[in-house]
Amino acid sequence: MTIRLVDPTVAPPEVGKPPAPRAASLDGATLGLVDNGKTWGREILARVADNLAASHGVADRIAVTKQHVSFPPAPADVERLSTGATAIIAAIGD
Repeated sequence: MTIRLVDPTVAPPEVGKPPAPRAASLDGATLGLVDNGKTWGREILARVADNLAASHGVADRIAVTKQHVSFPPAPADVERLSTGATAIIAAIGD
């Protein structure tokens, strides 16, 4: 079995679409947290968010949990994240 690690920060942008702009700072930011529903996913995201609040001044969070690991977030959750979050982190558990 071969395992291939991919760095998503260097992935080519979708054809015809520029990558989303990155926040200049997280100071005072609202962090979006997307939990895929697997074991420990919520806890991992909470710990990351706590660390970012302590080290980078993240002020608030919007947490959503997907209904199933293989589905995208619900449309209402996508709307909440896209209108309220400065930056978004998605995590898997296990």
